[in-house]
Amino acid sequence: MSSSQPPKSLCRGESVRVRSREEILSTLDANGRLDGLPFMPEMLAHCGQVFRVDARAHKTCDTIHKTGGRRMKDAVHLEGLRCDGSAHGGCQAGCLIFFKNAWLERVDAGAA
Repeated sequence: MSSSQPPKSLCRGESVRVRSREEILSTLDANGRLDGLPFMPEMLAHCGQVFRVDARAHKTCDTIHKTGGRRMKDAVHLEGLRCDGSAHGGCQAGCLIFFKNAWLERVDAGAA
């Protein structure tokens, strides 16, 4: 089974479950962010589902305010998940989604 503690470090290929809506919302600040990273409405559809980690996310760039690159800590991309833009005016850019480790829980490979 899985632990209620967020995984400290996740690696490519590990199986994880996206935590429940309530668990994730409890980690967010007044602006809907954890460590400055927003939990976007498009991500809610994945709550409770199991995915494999595709890659650890080490950095990103700010394409909105043009502040340059930004280091990421404790974040990953999950296999096959990209933003569908449904909560962003139908945007079709298909951006990678960043998931904070705190929003995920490890699952046994057999449970996936």
